[in-house]
Amino acid sequence: MLHKKSSNKNLMAKALASSVMTAAVVIPVATENVQATPVTKTTFKDVPKSHWAYESIKQVAEKGLVTGYEDGTYKPTAQVTRAEFATFLSRVFDSGERTTSSFNDVSNTHWANDAIQEGLALGFIKVEDFSNNKFDPNKPMTRGEMSRWLANGLAYANPEYAKAIEEMADSSLTIIPIPEFYGGGVNKKDLPYIGVALGTGLLSGYEDFSFKPNGNTTRAEVATILIRFMDTLKKVPTDFTGLQELLEVANTGTNILTITNFKAKAGGYKDVLGKPHTYLNHTGVATIEHAIFVDLTGSKANSIYKDMFFNEKLEGAIYLNKNRYTIYYEYTFVPSRDVSLQSVGNGSDMHFASNKLVNSSKIEQFNLSSPKSTSKNEFIKGEKYRYWASNGTVNAPGEAFFSATDDGSVFSYVIPK
Repeated sequence: MLHKKSSNKNLMAKALASSVMTAAVVIPVATENVQATPVTKTTFKDVPKSHWAYESIKQVAEKGLVTGYEDGTYKPTAQVTRAEFATFLSRVFDSGERTTSSFNDVSNTHWANDAIQEGLALGFIKVEDFSNNKFDPNKPMTRGEMSRWLANGLAYANPEYAKAIEEMADSSLTIIPIPEFYGGGVNKKDLPYIGVALGTGLLSGYEDFSFKPNGNTTRAEVATILIRFMDTLKKVPTDFTGLQELLEVANTGTNILTITNFKAKAGGYKDVLGKPHTYLNHTGVATIEHAIFVDLTGSKANSIYKDMFFNEKLEGAIYLNKNRYTIYYEYTFVPSRDVSLQSVGNGSDMHFASNKLVNSSKIEQFNLSSPKSTSKNEFIKGEKYRYWASNGTVNAPGEAFFSATDDGSVFSYVIPK
């Protein structure tokens, strides 16, 4: 999986946010002018107490945010459509602002027309996101689309979220910790919005860590999202450590200041990114592209990037509770001769030449570029490679590290005493 570097740049990320409503959810049927009759209930015969979303569904029903059907069901596994979700979000804001709908498949008499007009006015729905001037109101929402609408809703409520979206979208350093980031299967324009969703905890990945941006969302999942969103609306971006990590990486290539106790002493990673460092043993020239830290000081790994790099089941007993941080470096490397990762690591500054591989399960799950072994000469003279490797440092007062590039640019960090 060792990757020869091409002109590809890091994927840009887009993040997401969520919303809440203050009236009953209207459920459409096949025709645009007909809707199911809302039924005011707080419990439903198809949502037993053992259901994983029981409490969330009960809460949104009690608050009048979502209602069920006339037959006493909630239909927790039913997919949420664009028209429904537009209605959900419009009830959150209840702004009174409207923009005339420009979609040729949403008439003035469509049951969700008013909500769609409000969405256009507030910006959580954007005309440019749709093709052929069609809204497709009965089309199930994808998780990528939902991320976009929700993030835009947060941005309307608080301009700092809009700034967060913009920073992740405009940076070539952005990394969103989902397998689809490197593996494909995600619209690059959605990445910053997905970042906001993950960073605030509004949405999360599945058991296999995938985000499934093209997957759909059920009414049970939406109930949970709405409860989370009610809490998120009370907070600002700086309240979310995960979101701050994503933004620090987008701006500087590292999350060190957000997730560790280190402070910059003389220059930072941003000052050396992409600048050449020639190895003392003349094995080649390397650059640092990213430095992602995971906090292993306690009984659980800590970082929004932890699942991307650290396998807690396989590595936890070895590395947790050791008062250490693991560093996952992304390098570019042009070897001066055929050489192995081990030989490179033995011959130069440790921060420019990590000789430990990322756990193989994470390489596979997150499609990380990496050598297959440490001992084989996988780096061929004259080729250019981009790959991930791991390193570490101690969490202790006075702990410091320092390194420099060929032009004298430095990064230096210390844990204050």
